Amino acid sequence: MRVLKITIGFLVVAVIIVLSMSLLVKNELADMLNPFIPQKDVFVKIDHTGKKINQSTYEYALEGINEDGKKIKITFTASKQLREGAYLKVDTKRTYVKSWEEVQLNDMPSVVQNKLK
Repeated sequence: MRVLKITIGFLVVAVIIVLSMSLLVKNELADMLNPFIPQKDVFVKIDHTGKKINQSTYEYALEGINEDGKKIKITFTASKQLREGAYLKVDTKRTYVKSWEEVQLNDMPSVVQNKLK
């Protein structure tokens, strides 16, 4: 019985730590590992050249639109300069960007198309 109480206590503490991390800590690693943060697609339009970080990395800070039509600021890197005017679908978990891919305007949800034109 004592072992069961200790195990339940540890589980409660672990859940509290994970929940606190999801609410208080907002960095890429925490967002990537936190199972309570949902994955969302954010759509962006490349409207400027990326900031060169090193010889093969460019950083982009853009305002995008999620599938619900909400504006979201995202920052991600690319291994090349992206084409201005290109539309991207960015796979995110709050501040963590898992991946991105170029898409056509007509492949996006209509609420996003209207806001990104």
